Formats: sequence, C-alpha cells, structure tokens
Amino acid sequence: MKFRLLIIIAFFSVMAFISQAQNEIHFTQFEMAPIQLNPALSGNFQGTYRVGGIYRDQWFSVIDNSFKTADLYVDVNVIRGIRKQDWVSVGLGYSAIDQAGTFGQSEEGGSRGLKNSFFNMGAAYHLANKKRTNIFSIGVQRSSVSSTFNLLVPSDARSGLQAVPNSIDVDAFNAMPNMDQQLDGSFSDWEIGLVFNRRGKDSNLKIGVSGSRMFSPKFNIGNLRTEIDPLIAVFAEYKMGMGDGLYIKPSVLYMTQGPASEIVLQGRVGRQMNDDLSINAGLGLRMGDAVQILLGADFKQYKIGVSYDVNMSGLTPASSTVGGFELALAYVGSINKKPKLKPIIICPRL
Repeated sequence: MKFRLLIIIAFFSVMAFISQAQNEIHFTQFEMAPIQLNPALSGNFQGTYRVGGIYRDQWFSVIDNSFKTADLYVDVNVIRGIRKQDWVSVGLGYSAIDQAGTFGQSEEGGSRGLKNSFFNMGAAYHLANKKRTNIFSIGVQRSSVSSTFNLLVPSDARSGLQAVPNSIDVDAFNAMPNMDQQLDGSFSDWEIGLVFNRRGKDSNLKIGVSGSRMFSPKFNIGNLRTEIDPLIAVFAEYKMGMGDGLYIKPSVLYMTQGPASEIVLQGRVGRQMNDDLSINAGLGLRMGDAVQILLGADFKQYKIGVSYDVNMSGLTPASSTVGGFELALAYVGSINKKPKLKPIIICPRL
C-alpha cells in the first residue's frame, strides 16, 4: 500500500508540473545535448558536421517503466559569413521523448504514462576574430512540443489519498471511472541563445545564455488551459591545461522557469593519453536533488559520455538513492575539398 501511495503521489506531482510548465528535458551531461541547451551552440565545434545523441533512464527503481528520455541531433556548418572568418550553421533536434512509467495497467496490459515529443530546428551565426580564438555566436530556433498523457487508476489504488496536497481535488479524482484516460496537447515557441567561446592553446572557455518560452505560449491538454512560463538557462564551462597532458574542466548550469529553479555544479579531471585518446572523470551536484558521477572519453572524432545520479531528494526512501543513468555519443566529421592545382608547363631547353 505504501508503494502504491507513492505512485499516486508521483502522479499528482507530474500533473502539477504539467500545469506549471511543460515537462522540460534535463540532462546530467548537458554539454552532450548542445542544441537542446542553447541554439547558439549549433555549429560551435571544429569540423563540418556533428551527429549525436543521449539516452537517459530515470527512477527505474520507483516506477515500472521509469522515465526514459532520448535526444538526437545533427548540426552542420554550411556557409561562410559576411567576413571570411565568420560562418553560418544550422541545427536539427528530433525525437527528444520523455516517457513516464506505468501508473496502472489496462485490461490489455498496456502501460500508461506521459509522453512528450520535442522538435527543434534553427540556425546560428558565428562572429570570430581572424585566428578564430574569440567567437561570439547568436542562435535562433523554432521548437514544437506535443504531449500525450494516458492514465489508468484502479479503484483499489485510490485509498490513502489523505496524504495528497490540498491543492488536488480528491473528490474529482475519486469520481474518475476505472478506465483509460487520454489527454493530448501541444504548443510551439521560439528560442534565442548567445554564446561566447574563447579558445586558447591549452584552454577553452564557453559562456552562454538562452531564453525559451519567451512569448508565453499557451498549452492546452484536455480541459486544462495554461500559460507556459519563460525558461532561462545560463551555463559556463572552462577547460584548463595543467601540464603533462592533464586538464581540469569545471562547469555550472543555472535554469529558472516560473517559481522553479535548478543549479548544477560539475568538475572533471582528464588526461590526454595520446594524439587520438583522452579520458576524464568527475563529480557533479544538482542542488537539493542528486550527486552525479561522470565519466567520458574522446577518441579521434568520437566523444563518449556516461553518468549516474545518486538520488538525494525527498524521493530517496522510495528510490533507495537510485537516480538516473545516461549514455551519450557524438561524432564530428569534416568534409575537405580537394585543391584545384593549375598545371605547370615546363618549356624544354633548346
């Protein structure tokens, strides 16, 4: 009964979150989801194109199907800018899906939960000095979000609702029939981002700020009508060489939306093993929520990341400190044009 009560409370938490703001995506390895983090990060790499993705499985010890989130993206540096050292890039993010786990089972045995689909498409302009050591980027993207919420609550699961906050209409919930409930909703919005990147011989500094839901889009799901609060995200990361192939990389992320806010602090230590391989490891802290374990490697054009969250929030008694697991992969490719050589005609001596 205690476990089932936790599931009911989790359901109310999800619905309360929907009513405040659409279920935004949060990754521990936020730098591995650049387009989702800031549109100005599109094309902010050394190469022609980049393809990547990240998968997250969260709360699998609490809910049957847990929260599974997958984000895929591709961005390409397409043309030169107004000046020869500037350039323009485009980015596309698709199938970033957040699926909540089972609250009940239908007669057919199908799972029920919350599914959110995100689609992002945008472009960025990069202003650089002649050596491309200082780069200022501005990005804009259009995002579309759609949600489907399915729920089956068996009659015997509706006991013990005295623990539910007073803001929930318990009588209305108890009056729900013992059958599947499905709600659908969607909205579209613009996002803008700014990033400053300073590249040194043994260092790399990135600072960025982005704003989404800036025009207060209206989100409708079932009979619920709500206005989405603006989401502001600020991040900074600094990679600094320490000699002998060693480097450190601290980073910070701050996000705020309506009355909610989040702060993430991370620190990594890495080593350049050879020209093709570097490895790193570190720890992070999401304030009031989880301690993060971080592992990563760069091999040639590939970037790999693994992370695990140790839950430290109020859900700890149910989760047994089990938080979220993430696996991320990115590939940077280059397309080099073959130079056109003018033929040299050598005149023979007479």
